[in-house]
Amino acid sequence: MLSVLMAAMVMAAAEPSAAAAADTPAAAAAPAKPEKPKGSDRVCWDERPTGSHVSKHFCASRDELEKMQHDGQEAVASRARAQPPGGLGPSR
Repeated sequence: MLSVLMAAMVMAAAEPSAAAAADTPAAAAAPAKPEKPKGSDRVCWDERPTGSHVSKHFCASRDELEKMQHDGQEAVASRARAQPPGGLGPSR
């Protein structure tokens, strides 16, 4: 019962400011935010190294993440090109 009364009081206190905010134009209320360069947002992920039960937390920008993925794909492709036909060598 007490929590319902507290919620009603909070909502009643918030209504006048919400009405005042509705009267002002949005452009005047919030100044324009500068545009972020594309790819500058941060991305975080957890990785568990092979043979470990402890995961490690990594963060990078989207551009850095795309570059790491591209470099990894290039490494796998160049390794595949460097192997002799048939994989490990001639079978006996």
